[in-house]
Amino acid sequence: MKYKGLLKSIIGLGFILFLGIYFTGCEEEIPAPTLDLYITVNGFTIEIAAEAPEATSWHWDYGDGSVSDSVSSHTYTYETGGDYTITCTVKGDGGETTKTEAVTIATIEELLTGGAGATSGKTWVLSRTPGGSDGVGHIKVELVPNIFPAVSDMLEFIGIPDEYDNEYTFNFDGSYSLDNINGDVMAPWVYSSFEVDPDDIVITTNYGFFQITSPNPESTTWSLFENADLTIETVYDEDIDIGPKPGVPETITYENVDYITFAGDGFIGLKDYTTTAMIREISPDRMTLSLFYHEYMGDPENDGNLYLRPSLALTMTFDAK
Repeated sequence: MKYKGLLKSIIGLGFILFLGIYFTGCEEEIPAPTLDLYITVNGFTIEIAAEAPEATSWHWDYGDGSVSDSVSSHTYTYETGGDYTITCTVKGDGGETTKTEAVTIATIEELLTGGAGATSGKTWVLSRTPGGSDGVGHIKVELVPNIFPAVSDMLEFIGIPDEYDNEYTFNFDGSYSLDNINGDVMAPWVYSSFEVDPDDIVITTNYGFFQITSPNPESTTWSLFENADLTIETVYDEDIDIGPKPGVPETITYENVDYITFAGDGFIGLKDYTTTAMIREISPDRMTLSLFYHEYMGDPENDGNLYLRPSLALTMTFDAK
């Protein structure tokens, strides 16, 4: 009887261990943390946006010998230019996840021109590839007094004939050329359509292009300004929703921005705009510019020539050829 009781105890203990192993094995496996990683290059500084809600630890390798345990989003500045691979590793209860992203660190002048070693300069053409949120393959129309961040419209750029696919070339020595296979270049102007009725004139939200050609500009140069203040003398209608009103002048200063100015007859993307193009983003392959465009239709005799001031900012993106 003693051995029979001991046998029952052993069998019972084995059954309990079996149930423990069984239910432990049935527990849901904890996955490794999810990691979303976005990196923007601004000169020698990278802006990192990262999310990993399940992560308990972070580790960064910037590819230049520097590492850190910075959590989530932060910035990092390189000391020298070059190509780097950024590695982010996050750990959680379910394991670890690693993502990498390659970046090119260079000055804006090097990105714009290809650097001093690019004897033929660097050529840019208007992007035809949609995507992104800042004018890539599109023209984003913004009221100048509210250029950041308000947006009045987003319009798809259409109707560029292949034979007028302008090529804009920036050379490291400050020279500039505008080329086209037909000799002349396409110099589009933006127009807005009007609806006329007996009582009022209503400006619609439809914008388009009035395409013209002009001779290739000669003796054109460009200058680059980095981390500088840019002041724009603008004008806008007081109440554009109920028809054109007397222009309201306004002075706007953008602080610590990068921009290009053209001398001579140089232009990029559109002809009827100020000679200043603000650089919103630039990488080895793409460049996004904001052009300050003369859209306001004033009265030359009674409006103090306010129509000569820009009233819209058009954001256009170009691909490196």
